[in-house]
Amino acid sequence: MFRFQNEQQVYTIGGVPFGGQPGARRTVLVGSLFYPGHSVVEDRIKGRVKREALEKMISDHREAMKNTDSPAALMIYAETAESMVSYLDDVSSLSDLPLFLDSPSPEVKLGGAVKAGEIGLGDRIVYNSLNAGSSADELARLRDSKIRSAVLLAFNPRDFGVKGKIYLLEDGGGMLPEGLIDIARKHGIDRPLIDLAVMSVEQNAGSALKALIVAKAKWGLPSGCALHNAVESWRPVLKAKETDKQLFRYVDVSSAVIPIMAGADFVIYGPIEYARRVSLAAAFADELVKQSVSDL
Repeated sequence: MFRFQNEQQVYTIGGVPFGGQPGARRTVLVGSLFYPGHSVVEDRIKGRVKREALEKMISDHREAMKNTDSPAALMIYAETAESMVSYLDDVSSLSDLPLFLDSPSPEVKLGGAVKAGEIGLGDRIVYNSLNAGSSADELARLRDSKIRSAVLLAFNPRDFGVKGKIYLLEDGGGMLPEGLIDIARKHGIDRPLIDLAVMSVEQNAGSALKALIVAKAKWGLPSGCALHNAVESWRPVLKAKETDKQLFRYVDVSSAVIPIMAGADFVIYGPIEYARRVSLAAAFADELVKQSVSDL
């Protein structure tokens, strides 16, 4: 295994540390709530949920993480500003974990960021994400919200490889006037988390693993990815699911472990319901990495 020569930054968000040398601490596992089709949601526009089911889900998640001593965070996905605020109220009352705010709409994420600041949750919030498409208005409003942490998504549609991801972060990759890291810092984000942008197998998903190592070696910033995004686009898995849906789960769990072997500080693993099996596999990988670097 390996140890980075440069200093590795560690940021504490909502009481949970992100970052550091491989093996120095457990990988943060980020599970998603309220994703499209999530059974716990009753009204996606207003953000009404089945409260008892949500309480049970978060309780089960808490127990799974406790059993493996795994640090965790929750991803809140929303489609409207109203639902984001409602979800934020519900989840923050049931859990004290870091909360990633996720939506295809900047307006929705910004609404959640502003609300979080107003009710004293700003230190727990991670804005997901800033990327090559983030507008000047979004950046200015995020700065005004006083949120200090954001995911920087290294997705470069012109180059799916390692260079495309790193150049986007470093100098804009021909898409931004300067690097995404510098842009984020100029807008109040002093606790950035680097996401090496896994989309599909066809979009060079494996390059994210090498880019993860390069990013940590270059900047020392907490880095990770959502490798599970590529699983359902891989043809052998799609074919196998036709006869045995359990096979998909085995491959999906492996997608949470592989980034850990590349030094990931956090892994976005998908639905919160996967927490029990993912936390066991991830904790096992963390223990092996810890043992492997003990003499470094």
